[in-house]
Amino acid sequence: MTNASLKDPGDKKKLLKEIYLFSGLADSDLAALANISIRKDFLRESPIFWEGREAQGFFILLSGYVKLVKSSLDGKEYIIRLVNPKETFGEAAVFAESAYPVTAISLEDCQTLYFPKRDFLELLTSSPRLARNMLATMSHLLYHLTRQLEDLSLKEVSARLARYLLEKCLEKHDKIEAGLALDLPITKTHLAAYLGTISETLSRTLARFKSLGVIAMDKGRITINDPLLLQDIAKGRKI
Repeated sequence: MTNASLKDPGDKKKLLKEIYLFSGLADSDLAALANISIRKDFLRESPIFWEGREAQGFFILLSGYVKLVKSSLDGKEYIIRLVNPKETFGEAAVFAESAYPVTAISLEDCQTLYFPKRDFLELLTSSPRLARNMLATMSHLLYHLTRQLEDLSLKEVSARLARYLLEKCLEKHDKIEAGLALDLPITKTHLAAYLGTISETLSRTLARFKSLGVIAMDKGRITINDPLLLQDIAKGRKI
């Protein structure tokens, strides 16, 4: 879908049908959502919203990648979530009518659709299906954060990285098997922060995976050679 076509509410409606949050909605609901949405673009490394600021709305990422981060008092950054195209972000704060719990920053030039809080909440009260979808989305986000906390607390970097590679392979190919390749969508620095480690440790772990024959690497492209061993590592097998 071209950038120009998104100026048309009908084309916006077609796009919204592909978004998990809006799945199964009636055409009238999709049309109403298309009418309130606003196209917003952000340059690479631009803040989209700030932690602690009142949530004025939420976003669908159309292209690019976005990181949701929290920063410690000493300035260290923790990546809570990496947002992929066709995913929503900022919706939890809108649903709770609270401040944004994280800061959102574009990792590259990004295109988004923005939904103002007031207009969206009015639609939410009139659409039971949208309300159910919103609850399902919140449950999905809670599951993601709970699993991430478990990984950071209980699993080594090798297990976290293995699971990340398996998930990315499944996202791209809808299956996991030997010979399938995937491109890392973000830099090693950002991936290390997401996995709760540092770039040097991530590089050593990738090199270890390569030496064991688990993966092959060519710049940012990774080919999975031994998916069974990768799955064992993700479950906690020592290497």
